[in-house]
Amino acid sequence: MDLSLIDSFVKVADARSISAAARLHRLPKSTLSHRIRQLEDQFGVELFVREGHNLHVTDAGSELLLHARRIQASYDDASTAMAEIRHGVAGTLRVGSTGEFGTTITSELLYAFRQQYPQVVLDVVFLTTHQPFADVTEMALDGIFHWGEPSDVDYISRRLATASYGLYASPAYLARHGTPQVPDDLSEHRGLVFRQPIRPQSWYLAKDKRSDVSILAPATCLANDYWTLKYFAVAGEGIAYLPGFFVETECQSNLLVPVLPDWRSPETAINLIYSRRRHVSRRFRAFIEFCIEFYREREREQVPRYYVEKVKREEPRR
Repeated sequence: MDLSLIDSFVKVADARSISAAARLHRLPKSTLSHRIRQLEDQFGVELFVREGHNLHVTDAGSELLLHARRIQASYDDASTAMAEIRHGVAGTLRVGSTGEFGTTITSELLYAFRQQYPQVVLDVVFLTTHQPFADVTEMALDGIFHWGEPSDVDYISRRLATASYGLYASPAYLARHGTPQVPDDLSEHRGLVFRQPIRPQSWYLAKDKRSDVSILAPATCLANDYWTLKYFAVAGEGIAYLPGFFVETECQSNLLVPVLPDWRSPETAINLIYSRRRHVSRRFRAFIEFCIEFYREREREQVPRYYVEKVKREEPRR
């Protein structure tokens, strides 16, 4: 089978439009149209149906798309293997990240990895929290940064770090409303609460193994985005329940301070997971080793989380 036909089919399926795919990949529209017709003639089925301005895959097209992505992944693995023989660690690394904290967890690490392995091209996909692993498998990702333990037995898990939630507020908010001394005091405060799919997220806190509480704080702001809650917390609008790593920079700058610092959630693992069934390239093996060492170094020394911090630290004094 001509791989260019498969590649064109995937491009059109992802863009849901021949015109959009042509613009995105700088290919002649006529070429893409001709290749789609070739595939349809070859298999004797329609691959797309038009709905409004968009093209949607038919049942046959959906089945072909599943196999086409696998063909592309196999071809990419073969190309990478040949490139690694010539150049060492090279090729495209496709990495996914689950949860609301993907940017915070991955950006600094991926940047550092690229500095060490400039021959590698990064393709990063941010996934929804509840996205099925079946969808992830179809995307042919090399690995996934996963918040918590994976439930799918087909995945190998390498723990990179752990994190826990705590309560944070701005000094200005606490100056206006007072600082809670015990968890019961939180009922008198403004809560910035994460909205889960079914219900608001409770604040689960433990001081030791014998003392734990689950609090649903009075909310003045509900959002299904932690970045929004952090913004409101920094702006002095209330108390937010956030992971410690997510507010490192804000705490270092005294934009936020811990509230009830002895009370935190249990530790949650941050893992790098990858399929047991997919070939592990030299490129991804290097990435696994790099991730493990990166987080070890992060525990030993204070590493800037955002590149702007790195630039600021390296600026010469005037």
